Amino acid sequence: MNLGALGAHGPFVRGLLAATDGYVALLPRLVAELDATFDGSSGDWSVVRAPRNAKPSTAAYDYGLHDGATIPLRWLRFDAAPRPNEAALRWALHISEHLGRELVTHSARLESRLREALLVRAGDSEWAVQDAQTLQGLAAGVEERIVAVRQAESDIRLAAGRRIASNVRPPAPYPQHPAWSRLKRLARELLRPETMLGAVLNQVLTEPIPLADVPFLYQRWCGLQLLNAFERRGWTRRTDLVGALFLGGRVEFVRHDAADVIVWVEPRVSQATMSVTGWGVGSGKAELTPDFLITCGAAGMRDAFVLDATMARSDEVLMSKARYRLDIVGLDTQLVAGVPVQRRPLRAWAVAPLGGSHCRLSDPEGRTGGIPLHPGECDLRALDAWVGDVSLHARRQNIRTELEGA
Repeated sequence: MNLGALGAHGPFVRGLLAATDGYVALLPRLVAELDATFDGSSGDWSVVRAPRNAKPSTAAYDYGLHDGATIPLRWLRFDAAPRPNEAALRWALHISEHLGRELVTHSARLESRLREALLVRAGDSEWAVQDAQTLQGLAAGVEERIVAVRQAESDIRLAAGRRIASNVRPPAPYPQHPAWSRLKRLARELLRPETMLGAVLNQVLTEPIPLADVPFLYQRWCGLQLLNAFERRGWTRRTDLVGALFLGGRVEFVRHDAADVIVWVEPRVSQATMSVTGWGVGSGKAELTPDFLITCGAAGMRDAFVLDATMARSDEVLMSKARYRLDIVGLDTQLVAGVPVQRRPLRAWAVAPLGGSHCRLSDPEGRTGGIPLHPGECDLRALDAWVGDVSLHARRQNIRTELEGA
């Protein structure tokens, strides 16, 4: 489970920035406390006159004649030089690279949110006007940490004295020094973010909510309402929802008369993830991270619906969600006139705190649009209607599968 699957900003991204600062500040102590090892990979050869821990020389002048026999007069001995614990440095490099990947993902996500905020006219959305400045500050902070982490990687390789590759395994035996003990605790939170969930939820529930966290919390609230809507439609949830909602992941639903449905929370949609979700992006397209990717159907005939939460209410922002339909493609194909063509999401909609109880269409065919979902009103009729369409499609898929198998 990756931190990069989390919200664009909010408690998690601030935690990631703080962890990065802690790691970068800790690195000089990590290098200073590192025990030296004599692994025989570096050192100098010296000429000695005794064969102890040495080997015969290959030079002719190091041999002489004695009683008609050629005997060695000098030997070569390798004196190993001390080197830093390379296994520990490889693991520290792995943590640096992990931090770098998470920061890059957050940077792209923040840029997307920032573009959305700037699309909204001044005065049209309180969130957009005030949050744009916060987003710009967060984006700048993330970029600063990316530079710092890259410098940390260079420092680790410099300490190793040669080019090394990262290793996901901690060194054994593990260095018994204060800085390395602190790194182990830090790595546990970074590499297993579910361990931070309790503290983050406690922070969200007990502390005043910063304005920058409102979109983060609205997105999670929309996700909860989406999952509940499936249960109201007779679906049974097979997996935990709390971890998926706050950490990203999948929530599976089953129903006896329909194809299985999976709700992916903030999935990374790229060519590399097509084998996981069944959906990716076209060649040359940038990675996408929609808030919710809903897939249904068995392998070979999977369809998808995209839902993206936004605090903005303008038609321009709602229509911008259409990019998910254009850029996301399926691993499975479908036949058109006997020719296999790529599948694309059937819908790419926004969910926003709009007024009214009916969905808004952004195109005549209903492939894009907006679902009104306001925490203050909590009118769920529009969301239920949208989820009802997904349920109906999953039931039709099940019927089609049964007919093809008959």
